[in-house]
Amino acid sequence: MAIKWYNAYVNALWAFTLVLHLSASQGLNDNRCYLENGASSENFFVSENNSVGSTIGQVRVHGDPRPGGTIALRLKEIDSPIAISPGTKNLTLRRKLDKEGVEGPSSVFINLICERLHTLDPGFVIPINIRVTDANDNSPVFINSPYVLNISEVTVVGTRVLQGVHAIDNDQQGPFSSVKYSVLPGPHSDYFEFENELEGTLVLRKPLDYETLKSFDVNIRAQDHGEPPKKTDTVLTVHVVDADDQNPRFLDDRYTASVPEPPKRGSVLIVKPRDIKAFDQDLGINAPVFYTFNGLGTDYTYFKIHRNSGTVSLSRDLTDSDLHHPATLVIRATQQDNPDRYALATLTVSRNLDNGIRFLHRTFHFKVSESSPVGVTVGTFSNNRPNQHLRYFVSDQNILKLFAINTKGELSLRKKLDYEDKPDYVFKVFATDGITNDSSVVNVSVQDINEWEPRFRYPHYEFFVTGQPNELIGRIEAADGDKNDKLTLTLNGVNASIFFITPSGELRLRETGGHKGIANLGVVATDSGNPPRRASVPVTVHFPESGDAAGIISSRGNNGAPLLLAGLGAILLLLAFVIALLVAYICKAKRSPRQELPSLQPEKSQATPAMTERMSNPMFGDRVKTHTASAMGGIPSDLVKSRIPSPKVHPAPQPPGWPSSASSSRTKKLSWGDDKTDSDSTDNINNIDTTPKLIDNTNLTVYF
Repeated sequence: MAIKWYNAYVNALWAFTLVLHLSASQGLNDNRCYLENGASSENFFVSENNSVGSTIGQVRVHGDPRPGGTIALRLKEIDSPIAISPGTKNLTLRRKLDKEGVEGPSSVFINLICERLHTLDPGFVIPINIRVTDANDNSPVFINSPYVLNISEVTVVGTRVLQGVHAIDNDQQGPFSSVKYSVLPGPHSDYFEFENELEGTLVLRKPLDYETLKSFDVNIRAQDHGEPPKKTDTVLTVHVVDADDQNPRFLDDRYTASVPEPPKRGSVLIVKPRDIKAFDQDLGINAPVFYTFNGLGTDYTYFKIHRNSGTVSLSRDLTDSDLHHPATLVIRATQQDNPDRYALATLTVSRNLDNGIRFLHRTFHFKVSESSPVGVTVGTFSNNRPNQHLRYFVSDQNILKLFAINTKGELSLRKKLDYEDKPDYVFKVFATDGITNDSSVVNVSVQDINEWEPRFRYPHYEFFVTGQPNELIGRIEAADGDKNDKLTLTLNGVNASIFFITPSGELRLRETGGHKGIANLGVVATDSGNPPRRASVPVTVHFPESGDAAGIISSRGNNGAPLLLAGLGAILLLLAFVIALLVAYICKAKRSPRQELPSLQPEKSQATPAMTERMSNPMFGDRVKTHTASAMGGIPSDLVKSRIPSPKVHPAPQPPGWPSSASSSRTKKLSWGDDKTDSDSTDNINNIDTTPKLIDNTNLTVYF
């Protein structure tokens, strides 16, 4: 009996333990209705441009809401703009959302109830917060548009003419609501522009003219910074207000009239081609004008002009001795309300007198450019018979080689003139009708033009220098065929900064550190003509590879004194040897009078056409140019001489012919002076190596 009770107790205990275990296991694994990320609420961001019916997000909750699943989802709020799709975890949009809160709510807060199926547990409430994000769904709207602007035609360009342009964008603060303004392209869009595209201030870009354009329209655009942007256009109507900015104007610029016969006081002149008349060009103002003579002199004393009508009449009786030549009167029409506004016209009055021919001027002054072509009319010898064919003569028959005169008194070119040849021509002209005659002085001035470019002596300069500061490297000379032109020399190129050139063409080294290798630069010559002309020439300067000689010696210090003395001794021995050779050569030349120094004349005769090409500039028209001017500065040494480039690469200029009686000491200067010695070159006269050096191909390189 005891055993039965024991077995029953054990079985009951085991069953109870199993039930507890199953209950515990089932409770720990049931995570339905909990959010997957362990949060207590859900947050969603929804753009306001989402359409109704679209899915805005999915609730991340454990469990299966499908039919036959483990959970059921429903919203607590019945009228919410958000709905939960049946059998899913998707939230859908029932009504439109609007960030601005106009067409819908700008934010939504709902409660989602999740129920565990097949349990008696109460439902879980999951808070859901939906935030609406802004979208570029609003276009800018102009305030008080369209716009009208009344502006005076004398408004200065650059003036702010309109500051009331303004547009508002209802999008939230940010790029979607930031507005920029612009003037749209159109027929008159070039008159205005916005001072700043972010502000609605219009500025005048172009002068206005009432007489040309009285009113016009300009299209203006306001656009936000969205992608793509929203924009709105409006119209600006501009009315130009007339201002007194125009002078009066005569119907004709020139009038003619004849003195009536008999020439009595008060007689009115018959004016052609019509009566004298002027009007105000400011059409909106149309101010009246009055007429006066704009000049003084004897001719004006014969006439008077009516102030209001402009009628011209004789102010006194004329005698036979009055008005022998046509009188040219200047008439002025002045605006009555503004004396600063006026116009001028000429009235030529002639008198029909049966007398001799007369020139209208005792001296005729004509100007003609030296570039004028043959046949051009220089001037006309005006006389009291403008339409009559006469015979003309000149005092100097050589003038007719350059000029021609026809029967109308027109002076024309028969040959082109040259200012550099002769700037003025003065002669006397005679006119006759076969019965009477008259004469006058003619002065023809030739106007200079800038027809020549500057020219350099050589097309390439090459110098060898020691590198000492302010060292005179050489002289670069340029000239211009135009008579009055002045030349200005400048340097260019990457190495130009270490040199400077004087107005006289001296190329010098600046006071800088030691230089090595080869420096390339250019010299530009610019004349003073209008427009100026310029020419350039390349220059090559060779520096010692290890600096100047003085620098080399000083860098050795006191420890190199024995070597220095040895070097000087070697140089002295070399000089003594060279002198001995020269003395022997001179003695041999004296004993053989027919023997001369090797001549370079054959080399000249074999020069190519390019080397004997003549310059077109008249300054150097008779001189033969060579390809390179080559010279070397400083004291030459064997080390420096070994670095002199081969004349086959840079040919030196052909030297002048040396006379047979020349001494053994010959030098060649860089300057172009024929027999003059440069004052600047005498500074280093003691450093000149007077020994002539002949290269294999007889080209000459001279050392300074």
